[in-house]
Amino acid sequence: MDYVYEVYLNRSFSKAAEKLYISQPALSATIKKVEAEIGLPIFDRSSNPIQLTPAGRYYIESIEYIMHLEKEMRSYFNSLADHKQTSINVGGASFFCTYILPTVVQEFKLKHPDYMVHLLEANADDLMKDLRSGTVDIVIDVEMKGDPKVFDSYAWERENIILAVPSYYKINNALEKYRLTFKDVVNGQYLSEKYPKVNLKAFEKENFLLLKKGNDMYQRSLKMCKKAGFTPSVTMYLDQMLTSYYIACNGKGIAFVRAGVTHYVEATDKLFFYKINDINAYQNIMLYYKKSQPLSKAGMDFITFLNKRSLSSFKSE
Repeated sequence: MDYVYEVYLNRSFSKAAEKLYISQPALSATIKKVEAEIGLPIFDRSSNPIQLTPAGRYYIESIEYIMHLEKEMRSYFNSLADHKQTSINVGGASFFCTYILPTVVQEFKLKHPDYMVHLLEANADDLMKDLRSGTVDIVIDVEMKGDPKVFDSYAWERENIILAVPSYYKINNALEKYRLTFKDVVNGQYLSEKYPKVNLKAFEKENFLLLKKGNDMYQRSLKMCKKAGFTPSVTMYLDQMLTSYYIACNGKGIAFVRAGVTHYVEATDKLFFYKINDINAYQNIMLYYKKSQPLSKAGMDFITFLNKRSLSSFKSE
């Protein structure tokens, strides 16, 4: 069951074999043996990446039910042995693990010195896999595609999405009344109505830096450009928003970034910023946890702590 589940998580025999530290032929032979025992194929190998067959979906649901029962049993015995439940595992993307979560954990520990918080940094897809498997208890990240039947989630904060444009781009000269400096954004003055929002159509001939497909920022960026009447010319697709920000600083393209990023990076005159005239120019910061995995007291206290604070209150010094 572990082998079948690993193939399901990775949608690839080769990647699953690597994670399991076995050869791909050995893994394939094991899967075929399982399929022979149940008399039906589990995976549709004609698609790329591989997909589950109807029998495969039932098999995976059964595995997850067994995993849930095993975890409940372990949780029950652990709670009998230790009622304190003092440990929590929190996952986040690189930006959160570098700039936000260390301060969150530090301040949380001041209020709860007996608790231990472990951080795990990963990309969006791996975070949801880790949450599904129970490796992490809570994930904090921007909106991601998580199965609502498996995960509970709610919006902790909402942040504005703005454009970060290399300051040497000629387009800035024609948009002087719209452009914002780093200082305007970091101190919150950009929120004032005296700073107008720009129509993205003005940038249709420029090169963009987009996050990779599957990221909420990717979906919003394309949606906003489409609404403005153009398809963006993309120089690079990137995993992390912070990476796109720094590449924009180096003049390699225009990036869509959360306004809050200015609280955690050094001030720069290499970029101008623009408010976007589009209803999609925002992004929710979400908290995710697994429905079938009740949070420990430490986990519940951690979420309560976050609910009493805003994202901007955890600014780096």
